[in-house]
Amino acid sequence: MKKILPFVLLAFLHGIALASCNAKPNQPSQNSSHNIQEWIQAGDYDVFVHEIIIEQDVIDEKRLVYLEVEYANNRSAEELSCRRNQWYLYDNQGYSYEAESSGALYENKDLQYVGGERFLNRNMQLRGWLAFKVPENATITRAQFMTGFVGTETAEIMIDELK
Repeated sequence: MKKILPFVLLAFLHGIALASCNAKPNQPSQNSSHNIQEWIQAGDYDVFVHEIIIEQDVIDEKRLVYLEVEYANNRSAEELSCRRNQWYLYDNQGYSYEAESSGALYENKDLQYVGGERFLNRNMQLRGWLAFKVPENATITRAQFMTGFVGTETAEIMIDELK
């Protein structure tokens, strides 16, 4: 039995790696084509993008894009983890951008940072801002929310081409 277990584990991990390699990146999911200011369900999460702010100042050939997001746990009896790394921006060339963790990006802007990780019990909501550094010439076309890393469901929010 001890000799078989490593092979079973290796086969399981190999299957996960193959599934990840065969996934088509940046393809719309069944939850795509939603707009900002619209509740979207992805797994047990309900998410909402309230507002998008684009900073006009360019620093080191990058500009900041802020998203005001809201999470709601209306269905799950278990707590839901809400993290900044569940959100991505995509441009019209297929490049993606992760939310930044630096609290300095929110100072002096009167924007409440959503935080690194928060947990929502049933019937709780969380609202806050996320900042993304994007190249000054990037044209952002969508935001994506991802439920997690295993059994992932995604939801895309289509954005009028932000320049």
